[in-house]
Amino acid sequence: MPGLGKDWWRVIRALDKLTCFYDELNSVISLGRDKELRKVAARNLGNVDGVVLDAGAGNGAMTKAVLAENPNVGLVVMLDFLPEMLKKADVERSICEKVIGVFEAIPLRSNSVDGVTMAFSLRDAYDMKVALQNIKRVMKDCGRLAILELGKPDHALKRFLVALYWRFISPMLAFIKLGRKGLLAYEIYPTYAKMPKNSALISLMKTLFGNVRVEKKMLDGVLLISASHG
Repeated sequence: MPGLGKDWWRVIRALDKLTCFYDELNSVISLGRDKELRKVAARNLGNVDGVVLDAGAGNGAMTKAVLAENPNVGLVVMLDFLPEMLKKADVERSICEKVIGVFEAIPLRSNSVDGVTMAFSLRDAYDMKVALQNIKRVMKDCGRLAILELGKPDHALKRFLVALYWRFISPMLAFIKLGRKGLLAYEIYPTYAKMPKNSALISLMKTLFGNVRVEKKMLDGVLLISASHG
């Protein structure tokens, strides 16, 4: 089963500790490209209007990108398991609703959202397949899905280099920039290690969604996936 499984609670506790410096850490470990990548993911929703679910919204970084790139959005439902993360989200309350929950049991009605975004959050699912099935459940028939996530390259050399980055280089960069708290970047590698290879993830997406398109960046270590309901 792709997903964190028994490691889920440990990762969630680590994420909770990142609340106060989440944006700083993301900027460092993404080599300053996190905001740019979120903008691309937001554009991959297309000209969506109505309701968008930001699954794994955290402190609202992806929500802000969605609102900036999609002016016709009427409401963003910000879903996250960590209340403290959602409290940090500085977003316009009139068009954002914060909801506490998990991907595997999204507390929304079926066929209720026009678009879904996930930015660096799919790998934190307890069960990735069940999470994606639940996301499809809440999407309308014409709904769009845009995912920004770490990739695990199929090519052995690229996979080695990307693993090396997440296991050693990114925590070192975070420590240099942020001090001891930056060492929490070590918690990213276990989530990367649990990820399926890119081809397996794309295959899973194609069994659940239609019109799956994938853009690979940074040695195939970052994926931008867009899809429709089916």
